[in-house]
Amino acid sequence: MRRTIEARLARWAQTDDALPLVLLGARQVGKTYSARQLGADRFAKTAYVNFQTDLARLTRVFDGVLDPWRIVEDLGLLLGVPITPGDTLVVLDEVQLCQPALTALKYFAEQAPGLRVVATGSLFGVTVHREPRFSFPVGKVEIATMHPMTFEEYCWATGRDTWPDAIRACLAEDRPFVAHDEALAQLRRYLMVGGMPAAVERLVTSGDWDQVRQVQGDIAHLYAADASLYLDDATAARVRAIWDSAPRQLARQNRKFKLADMAKGARAEQYEAAFAWLENAGLVHRHRLVEQPPSAPLRPVPDGTFFKTYLADVGLLSQALGVRPQVYLDDDARRVISSVFHGALAQNLVKQSLEAAGVASGYWTSGNTAEVDFLVVDDQMRVLPLEVKSADNVRSKSLGVYAQRHHPPYAVRCSTKQFGREPHLRSVPLYATFCLDDILRST
Repeated sequence: MRRTIEARLARWAQTDDALPLVLLGARQVGKTYSARQLGADRFAKTAYVNFQTDLARLTRVFDGVLDPWRIVEDLGLLLGVPITPGDTLVVLDEVQLCQPALTALKYFAEQAPGLRVVATGSLFGVTVHREPRFSFPVGKVEIATMHPMTFEEYCWATGRDTWPDAIRACLAEDRPFVAHDEALAQLRRYLMVGGMPAAVERLVTSGDWDQVRQVQGDIAHLYAADASLYLDDATAARVRAIWDSAPRQLARQNRKFKLADMAKGARAEQYEAAFAWLENAGLVHRHRLVEQPPSAPLRPVPDGTFFKTYLADVGLLSQALGVRPQVYLDDDARRVISSVFHGALAQNLVKQSLEAAGVASGYWTSGNTAEVDFLVVDDQMRVLPLEVKSADNVRSKSLGVYAQRHHPPYAVRCSTKQFGREPHLRSVPLYATFCLDDILRST
């Protein structure tokens, strides 16, 4: 599967003085695949080790003095692959499970700059720094983060290679996309399958939605099980409670996450560690209410209790909500699904797309009278309101209220309508959310 991160990995591989690369991201987003593909495409040999499947033997390699040349010699002996600078890519998979190996990256940077090392890791924010003798090699590594597949990558995986560039061009020129209806149909499929590579692969190879849902369910259970491996029983139970409650709380008119709706008498301080674990693991995105008046950089309200909780992958959300793809993809049958469910999927899509693009966002309210789903900041440090509509009904009182109070240069509306521009408003189809950051870079 083609991924957007491949271009960055290729640039890193061609840089003479490149630091070791740490590839972060939630489990099952494709880090291992991309690292090994880099080795196949750009290097003569790949020395691949996995700390999750061979922890005991690999830990012995990193015992004692962390001399990079001794380490690669031992790894070469274990693998039967001579590791030589320039033509060998060393891949340390799930490196967070061996803290000495993580610390050793510092010495690879300082003493073996000719070696190319990629370390992949999930759950970094919850597994490292447990042993004070070892630490994260700050300043000695380059960091890249992988996310679930965007709609752009889904297009590549399903044979629509020309769509993403064409969609970007239509966004830049505010002109209609000729395959608009077909793109909306594919977007609905993407909302069901999401961006977990295993689920996309199963859809492409089998076309069986029951199998896709089985893959998604297995991934969701894996995520919940991880909490029990790394956390005490009480915190792990709270993680699972949040993970189970977040989809239900999104699928209602007021999407603000309410602790009391999850557990009677729940207090914010009790659940903060669990929320932090889920965020650090890359499984959820907390979407916070911003201070007023909105200004750049966006600042959440101080008490920290006003937020929505989106899942990192919209396909996992649709699976958790029990939305049947066979119904959702049928134009007539889809009408039985509540508009609240449609709105939850559309908003999660936008949040997921912004996170993948590295765009910070929050939301705005005016008491009980108006709410703007997203606020973002462009490259001129201007705050822009972004409204999300899951259908053709695009009337928005909230945008008008926000514009009267804060006078943004323009607003962005994501819906099922075509690209277009009106005075102080840009219309962006939901299938183009993967390139929303293009707007923020335009002047």
